[in-house]
Amino acid sequence: MNKAGVFLVFLFFSVSLFAQNKWVLKKEKDGIKIFTRHSETSSFNDIQVDMDMPGTIDQLASILWDVAKYTEWAYATKTCRLIKKINNTELMYYAEFEVPWPLSNRDLCADVKLIKDSAAQSLKVVSVGIRDFLPDKNGIVRVAKSRGNWIITPLPGKAAIHLNYILEVQPGGAAPAWIINLFSTKGPLESFVNLKKKMTALNR
Repeated sequence: MNKAGVFLVFLFFSVSLFAQNKWVLKKEKDGIKIFTRHSETSSFNDIQVDMDMPGTIDQLASILWDVAKYTEWAYATKTCRLIKKINNTELMYYAEFEVPWPLSNRDLCADVKLIKDSAAQSLKVVSVGIRDFLPDKNGIVRVAKSRGNWIITPLPGKAAIHLNYILEVQPGGAAPAWIINLFSTKGPLESFVNLKKKMTALNR
């Protein structure tokens, strides 16, 4: 193959890869937009949520910090408990998630950090699954990989904030990726509808 042919093949695969990794809007409800894209490291889609909600950064941070109440708003969360509070900006928690039969429930140990940017008046929340922090439980599949990034910024001139959230996850076990991907927007949409309701209730 000559140089021109090699270049065209390289260009074709580069364009294809770019197209596959582009965010695609899948659902929109009550101002909440849910996007997906093909992951570069997994067969499971990445998820992005983009939305505005009433309230302040500190109010949302308080909700995210109160892990014991995740069952009130986070989709399919059966139990959630604090493992360890490391300091005022970092903690670890354990959660179990209900999964429809015939699949097994999943669980997760996660490290959560709050990172404030005083100059931009914004908050970044990073939640990373720690695979081997606790022993596996019988009948429950440990999530193989999880990373959630929250970027929270105030909306100028409004008593409201903007939220951008990106989740990269490998749920583990034998669940086919194509089945998980079919339902990958349901959980985030319901979670963020519930979260927006909690923030709205705080600001009535």
